[in-house]
Amino acid sequence: MEFLENFRNTIIALRKEKGITQDVLASALDISVQAVSKWETGGSLPDILQLPRIAQFFGVSIDYLFYGDVQVKEMISEDLPNDNIIRIIQFQGNRMIDVRRWNREESINLKIPTEFMEEPVLNFEIWGNANIDGKVSGYVESEGTVSCGNIKGYVESCGTVNCGNVGGYVECEGAVNCGDIGGYLESEGGVNCGNVGGYVECESNISCGNVSGYAESGGSISCGDIANSVECEGDIKCSNIQGSVECQGNIQCETILGNVECEGGITFTKA
Repeated sequence: MEFLENFRNTIIALRKEKGITQDVLASALDISVQAVSKWETGGSLPDILQLPRIAQFFGVSIDYLFYGDVQVKEMISEDLPNDNIIRIIQFQGNRMIDVRRWNREESINLKIPTEFMEEPVLNFEIWGNANIDGKVSGYVESEGTVSCGNIKGYVESCGTVNCGNVGGYVECEGAVNCGDIGGYLESEGGVNCGNVGGYVECESNISCGNVSGYAESGGSISCGDIANSVECEGDIKCSNIQGSVECQGNIQCETILGNVECEGGITFTKA
């Protein structure tokens, strides 16, 4: 009897929410009005073959027809951890939109109130392009692009990253345009940033400040000091290099403390 009552309450609520009559629902499902009336009075349940059509018509799951908001509440309280992460996932009806289907031309716009820019720490996991107005006190993970102010944690993005300073590392499938990066940087696009606290691996050109680790580039490198080795398929223009160098282009720098393999010319700028 519990299923009867749950289904009755849910179907009434869904029909009223949609703003349709029993006649309209019956016509849409190609059944009699009397059948719908029996559902809503608790006299009977629909045939099992009707359940997918009913769920599709209202844009809900079959489970929702029998559990309604109860299942949603259980998911919120039990299935998801109470970890203060702001999760934004896109759905079409009751189906989660995967990376192949959501609109890459649109952004999810979020504004962080000033009082939440420091405490509590807010982390963001976003299924789409993230356009965040304000500073992020935690990390950002995005299946699209990331645009925001300073980020205290790390950034993982399947698109480009445009932001202020990043306290942690950056992993990005697009280009990076930001301030200082506290950790390492891995990018499949070009890099334009401040100092990097770890290593830099980039499939394109690198333009940055000092690099505290090694640097590997599929293009050219223009930076300050590099504290470790360098591998570059283009030209290198920097200050001091503490490690060894492998370069397919020209090198212009002040000093190199390690071994050098260079297919182009080497110019030392320090007098």
